[in-house]
Amino acid sequence: MKQKILFKTVCLIMLSVFFLKQTQAQQYDRSAGVRLGGSSGLTFKKFIVDEQAIEAIVSNRKNGIQLTVMYLLHQPMRVSFNDNFYFYYGVGGHVGSEKHGGIDKTLTNTDPASFEYDNKNYLTMGIDGMIGIEYRMLSVPITLSLDLKPYLNYVGFRKIKGDFWDASIAIKYVF
Repeated sequence: MKQKILFKTVCLIMLSVFFLKQTQAQQYDRSAGVRLGGSSGLTFKKFIVDEQAIEAIVSNRKNGIQLTVMYLLHQPMRVSFNDNFYFYYGVGGHVGSEKHGGIDKTLTNTDPASFEYDNKNYLTMGIDGMIGIEYRMLSVPITLSLDLKPYLNYVGFRKIKGDFWDASIAIKYVF
């Protein structure tokens, strides 16, 4: 009796490992989800060739909206306990609208030294970089990622601002 239970358990484990390995070997084509962090928003990733992808992010930043498009390269991480970790990096650009103060001045009276800065929405555009780690759970099917997306922002054709610590976590549904 114990031998039959042991045999069934071993067979079940072997089948599970076989099917788990089969699902890990398959890569995905597209994913969509949410990005939570410095610039939170919706994200869509499409692989174009092997481990090269285009990712589009629609996010909010400084009371505005922004569209970021990134070209990303993925490389498998060789960790001893799991083959589903991938390191990725890439570059891209963004365009959008943000609310900024400290750019346009308004006189408060006739004295030229007395002024205030206006808070206005400005057109922004710039360049972005991205590095991160992605964990693929294709049997579920979702991916979890942690990334850092530094950027330089050209605000209202007048000022350059940057953020080198725009970190986020993302969860995406794979389809």
